[in-house]
Amino acid sequence: MSKSGSIIPLYHLVEEETGTVIIAAREISGFFVEPDHAQPEEILIYGSPREPVRPGKDLFDVELRVVNSLGKAIGSYYIGRVGLRSTFEGEGSPEQGGFVATFYGHTCPYATAGAIWRRWASGSPLVNGEWARYPVESHDSWLHVVQNSWFETGHAAKRYGVGETCVVDGRRILGESSFYCALGESVNGPGGYFGSTLDGLADCLASSRNAGAPFELVWEHFSGAQERMGASLSASVMDVLREFDVDVKLR
Repeated sequence: MSKSGSIIPLYHLVEEETGTVIIAAREISGFFVEPDHAQPEEILIYGSPREPVRPGKDLFDVELRVVNSLGKAIGSYYIGRVGLRSTFEGEGSPEQGGFVATFYGHTCPYATAGAIWRRWASGSPLVNGEWARYPVESHDSWLHVVQNSWFETGHAAKRYGVGETCVVDGRRILGESSFYCALGESVNGPGGYFGSTLDGLADCLASSRNAGAPFELVWEHFSGAQERMGASLSASVMDVLREFDVDVKLR
């Protein structure tokens, strides 16, 4: 809620070419799903139109944007065609109603990304290690939000940190996604991105190569992290880091 009591939208459905906001929504149900979840027949858009729309008609060239409390886009998904099937009324307030829609095959296979986007959009700064407070099954959703927001807000795949030494706490690493969450935070601060796959890590390192001197990476509690990540993945990560002259110290 804003100070005036009105509901602040978390999502905008916009016409991609013009950026015109068609619908502003506080919530969307059925878009963020488990990876093996069947395509939902209906997606509920809890919001109101900003432009004239008519149920039974399709919208085209639609982008779903995640917006923060200031209305600035912090994430986006290209949907394309959206069918507005009907409207529904909210209980007690017209602002609680919305549209029943079809996104024609588009979903996001990160089930807790919606809740994480709401945290990111709140306006409160992210804190170090915040991602690790979420259950391990949500770390892939956090990493997805990190990557999506990183590029939506105009960042490149590179190192922005100025420190010569980055520290990764291996106790927080419970698998592949949490490794990249920890690495991105270590290199670029809370909410920072520094790859989400081996290829992405290599891209970040290649883009950072000419930005300054190679940095030192101190990987604390490495043996436990290695066991949870798997020996093959941890070895591949080490190979990529050393290929780009990162001075890795294992502790």
